[in-house]
Amino acid sequence: MDGNTLVATTAAELARWGPFRLGATRIDPASREVKGPGGVVTIEPRVMQVLLVLANAAGGVVTRDDMSRLCWNSQIVGDDALNRAVGEVRRVARTVAAGEFGVETITRTGYRLTGAVIATDGAEAANGVVAPAPRPIPRRLLLGAAAGLVTAGAATYALWPDGRARRAADLAEQAQLALNEDQRGSGPRAAGLLRQAVVLEPRDAALWGKLALACVAMADDAPAAETAEVVRSCEVAAARALSLAPGQPDARTALIMLRASYGDWLAVERGLRAILADAPTNEAATRELAATLQAVGRTHESGLLIDALTAALPLSPALQYRHVYLLWSRDRVGEADRAADRAFALWPRHPGVWFSRLWLMSNTGRTTIALAQIADVESRPEGMPEDRLERLRIAIEAIRTRRPAIVQTAVDGWMADALAGPGAAISAIMILSALGRLDEAFIVADGYMLRRGPSLMPLRPRPGEAGMTDQRRRHSQVFFVPPTAPLRADPRFAALCEACGLADYWRRSGHRPDFLAARAI
Repeated sequence: MDGNTLVATTAAELARWGPFRLGATRIDPASREVKGPGGVVTIEPRVMQVLLVLANAAGGVVTRDDMSRLCWNSQIVGDDALNRAVGEVRRVARTVAAGEFGVETITRTGYRLTGAVIATDGAEAANGVVAPAPRPIPRRLLLGAAAGLVTAGAATYALWPDGRARRAADLAEQAQLALNEDQRGSGPRAAGLLRQAVVLEPRDAALWGKLALACVAMADDAPAAETAEVVRSCEVAAARALSLAPGQPDARTALIMLRASYGDWLAVERGLRAILADAPTNEAATRELAATLQAVGRTHESGLLIDALTAALPLSPALQYRHVYLLWSRDRVGEADRAADRAFALWPRHPGVWFSRLWLMSNTGRTTIALAQIADVESRPEGMPEDRLERLRIAIEAIRTRRPAIVQTAVDGWMADALAGPGAAISAIMILSALGRLDEAFIVADGYMLRRGPSLMPLRPRPGEAGMTDQRRRHSQVFFVPPTAPLRADPRFAALCEACGLADYWRRSGHRPDFLAARAI
């Protein structure tokens, strides 16, 4: 095999391939693990197939037809599927490999791998190209019905006492990377990894605490029929963590997150502050406290917490996109721009990152940039419906031109789309408010937050729709971002806050929201 030979591969055949390196980044096709300067991640089989085909081309161009033939077994593949897989390879290259390699688009032709030189990692190669290496048949250890099966990697590590701990730590690190993504599917991936970890280290309270957090993310994303079972799994994991280490902070945070903060913000805040009094640096409790404070309009305090977290965890898209909103909400638009651009360069297809940049650009006089972002097919969140993209485009045109006909088209579209799910309802509230159509904005807000009025918004997103894991929970954060400033200035906003419990929180806590404190000054 020479450097220009393309080697067909299927998901089932990935186990035949030995590990290789691109610079300092180690890629193991069999486990689908990519480990580099930016961390460790397990990628989807299809994404690994695409990376492997590009690597085997050794810098040569792989046409789109070749990619379809080699990775999809010559099936007809839509542009979205191929663009998404290539986009995921690029994301891994930026984040995990810290830019050591990349994927170049050859216009109207295909793609080629750029950057680091391919080297083998104990497998044979020809002319520097990765070659299939024989792999041992995985050994599985039966650890009982509750524990399930442990993969060959865990079985191998189990031969050495310190190896078990190392393997468990590796699994926990991969799980944290999944949770940091904060997307649909993150919870199940993280929970699966952590279940393997607790089998290896069953007396590690921190692992059980992380598993409880992963189960919360699973509960947020689970079908309605499965939610109760997943919640029970969270409670069991948290109880196990607390039995091993009373006060374990992740377990305590997970139990607070299960109850959801909407309408119960004061109790949640107090519970989280109690956890942080015992464990001041706990990331999960800090992040949840920041979200709670933002939900009640204490934007400045929430921003200070997220400032610190993003500095400590720069490769967490879940934190970075929240940072954009909080910088913007504190009138630090220049910093919000830089944060949005950094996050978008690293995770262009992440729904939270994508929308934070879109709203920032479209509401600060940069509608041309926002429209170009919508038009870029290679940086769209997976699962974003085409009709939703078109409604976003019309809304931004309405914000840009303020032409009555376009504004009305945008309003009609978003009043209908708000019924699709929580993410659409949140977008509709911001768009309608930014357009000055406050009657309609309050209708959507009542339907979403209070479950009343002519439009009742579902609390669960449509299956397969792009979004974050916690959109099942109602989020009052939308009321305290810049696009909804007209909503806050309307006299009806006070009644909305009374009805949903925000005003009661402000009275009982003794803390006014930032927008009211600013008026008092």
